[in-house]
Amino acid sequence: MTGRGNEIKARVLTVRVPIEEVGFLNSLVDGLDRVALTRTRRKGEGVVDIIASPDRFEELKEIVEGFKRHVKDLEVLGESRFEDLDF
Repeated sequence: MTGRGNEIKARVLTVRVPIEEVGFLNSLVDGLDRVALTRTRRKGEGVVDIIASPDRFEELKEIVEGFKRHVKDLEVLGESRFEDLDF
């Protein structure tokens, strides 16, 4: 690839939900028309990374705030550094 580095440019919003709500959260994010995608950190923990491109990150934060009305006990933990995640 000429002109592009090998680095991936993304921003990650990390949230915590009860384990029984993880699937529902994933479904909501999947329905966002390519705004973001999800990744569960470890099975059984309920910590979910929501990954978005930098130009959609602010939109994602607003959407996730709206999710709080629908996803029981959704807690926004904040932005995680992409480099610190174990992908």
